[in-house]
Amino acid sequence: MCGRYRLRSDKQRIAEAFAVHADLEHLYLQPEDDIAPGSIQPVVSLDRDGERHIELMRWGFKLPDRLLFNARSEGIESAKFWKEPFSKRRCIVPADAFFEWQKAGIAGSPQAAGQPLPGNDSLPAGSRPGEQPKAGKKPKFEFTVPGRRPFGMAGLWSPWKNPKTDAWEPTFAILTGEANAVMRPIHDRQPTILEPRDYEEYLSGSNRPPTHLLRILPEEEMTFQPSELDTSRGEQAALFDHTGLEEP
Repeated sequence: MCGRYRLRSDKQRIAEAFAVHADLEHLYLQPEDDIAPGSIQPVVSLDRDGERHIELMRWGFKLPDRLLFNARSEGIESAKFWKEPFSKRRCIVPADAFFEWQKAGIAGSPQAAGQPLPGNDSLPAGSRPGEQPKAGKKPKFEFTVPGRRPFGMAGLWSPWKNPKTDAWEPTFAILTGEANAVMRPIHDRQPTILEPRDYEEYLSGSNRPPTHLLRILPEEEMTFQPSELDTSRGEQAALFDHTGLEEP
């Protein structure tokens, strides 16, 4: 799952990490500690000339009954909503960390073994940012990839019509996969994090969608700690406690 992440790396650091050589003069990025679906964020994609650039896109596809901000890696090449953008418009979402709230029903500490629970990847219509979940405050954890700041989450994008403005906007979703052993006691899903050596192949056009790059990040490459940052006031729990779909 990925419903919150942090990006404090500046544009120069992002460009260096993802080998972006395009002009950054007119790109303005503000450090953010609590990035939420619906916001506009930088992603790395290919321009019309096939060169990497950093583009601002909206996170999440707004449908009448939900906001789709994650896409399951499993079967994405044939999923009716995602197969076309995954085939033609892949992107990389830079992040310094991502956050997760412990799922209800998983007993014990984060170090204890927990049983996977069904995960949701959308925000149903009617859910409000900042809404406190009925079950009470849940433990929040911060996950990082040591030696990679920022790291790259697999994404896809497509033009999408903003229902509020009727304007077409570049819009992205973050791919998710099964949890590794570090994440499993907290949640059964996690963002699909690409290896740096795979950035070029993931972004490049290909007759064969690069599903082989959508691997589960090895547990030894990821660390976590309890997070003291809580600007969401329980919004993350509200995102995940409702029934939702990743593909309409």
